Amino acid sequence: MKFTQHVIVNVPDEEAMTALMKEWEDEEASDAPGFLGGRILKFREKPGRYVIQADFDSWEAAEQNNERPETQRWAARLAEIIEGEPKYENLDVLQEF
Repeated sequence: MKFTQHVIVNVPDEEAMTALMKEWEDEEASDAPGFLGGRILKFREKPGRYVIQADFDSWEAAEQNNERPETQRWAARLAEIIEGEPKYENLDVLQEF
């Protein structure tokens, strides 16, 4: 079953976040187990609040990716640019249309 993870963050510097995501896309995405793609979503009514969405072919692949040292380093860098703690939401894909 496909799996999606949402990371909800408050980021005062949108450019820093998009640059960090671009760097991950260029350097890590192709090595991430089961990674299908992702996106950054911006809350319209909440300036500075974003959702980083990452899609995987399975929950197991996402967990495997989360354990990679490269992913841990990226998460530490993300923590440096956000305000507060990230909120993680783990979702199984029930239906696509």
